[in-house]
Amino acid sequence: MDRALHSGPVVWFFIIVVTCLLLVLFQTVLWLVVPILLAVVSYYVLSPLVNIAMARGLTRMRAVLIVTVMLTIFLISLGALVFTKVPVNSTEIENTLNSYANDGIKLVLNAEKTLTKYAPFQHNAPKPSPTPGGGIGVVGINGVTSETTAPESETNVFRQNISDMIDRSSGDLMIGLGHWIPSLLLVPVITYFFLLDGPRFKRFLVQAIPNAYFEKGLYLFYRVEDQIRRYFQGVLTLTLIDCVCLGVGLWLLGIPGAFFLAAIAAVLSWLPYIGTVIGCLLVVLVAAHQHSAPNLPYEAVGLFIGVRVLDDFVFMPLTIGRSLRMHPLVTILMILIGGAVAGFAGLLLVLPVLGVVMVAGQIIGELVSDPRIAARHQHAKRLRKARAQLDLV
Repeated sequence: MDRALHSGPVVWFFIIVVTCLLLVLFQTVLWLVVPILLAVVSYYVLSPLVNIAMARGLTRMRAVLIVTVMLTIFLISLGALVFTKVPVNSTEIENTLNSYANDGIKLVLNAEKTLTKYAPFQHNAPKPSPTPGGGIGVVGINGVTSETTAPESETNVFRQNISDMIDRSSGDLMIGLGHWIPSLLLVPVITYFFLLDGPRFKRFLVQAIPNAYFEKGLYLFYRVEDQIRRYFQGVLTLTLIDCVCLGVGLWLLGIPGAFFLAAIAAVLSWLPYIGTVIGCLLVVLVAAHQHSAPNLPYEAVGLFIGVRVLDDFVFMPLTIGRSLRMHPLVTILMILIGGAVAGFAGLLLVLPVLGVVMVAGQIIGELVSDPRIAARHQHAKRLRKARAQLDLV
């Protein structure tokens, strides 16, 4: 039964349309979709533990309860670990952001000087000239001198902008945390009911399938569940591989908190392309904060590029690529469409949603276009109608 399903353009049109509609719907209820998504990941990770406990003689309810308690303890420990790494005082947060911002500005200025030195097309740039106020002026095309600020002034302006941004967004940040923390607390609860009532829910859905479509319906459930399980297992495997590679590389470079930063960057890479850039910028800022090694940020960028190349050509084809079973061009186009349709939620959810809708659409397309199954269904309806009217004559 594990054969390749061939779909025509009409089926693929409906697959793309349904995927976009689901992404728009999920964007409106993202506060509920994210804990359900995390609960599905936890379900496929913890299901083998539940099966092992049941094989040892425990009932399903007791095994699920033990595994869920273990998950809750792990999440609390993880939250406590992250909480110790994040400053809680607003003054400390502002000082930390200002410090990293200053280091980032210095890194950009040094990179600009290096680019001007080694890039021939930069030598024709406008040259700075002194101004009466003591600043730095740039001679324009018409000979007009415009005054610019010195790097120190740029640093001060950027620091003031950071302070203003923190003052403006502190209230929104607290409201956002108050909105997301209760949602994330639902993860153990949803995982508990997934593990406990998952088989019962499957039987409930199977009972609603007509007899003529029963075999194909079971195949549909199997393929959808297998697609979800393989995708999330591939994502977790890829995340673990990235965390180990980045952690070892950052540790060899001498960056403090190497494996913690590697874990954050690996989780951020769940967002296609954008997550990798954000994780790289985070590590580069931490590396730029280490004044003892001026070349450390560039070495960190080289490390990220190397790991990204390994992801694209080695790790991802062996993990996620085998689970999705779709053309790379379709994946890239759907990532772009998902980001345009649903923004951040589209980038996060487009691949798993597309994988499930693709499998469901292919099998439903076969069900609709199979004349033998349609004839069996119509014949079964006529038999049930005749049996119902048998004693009425």
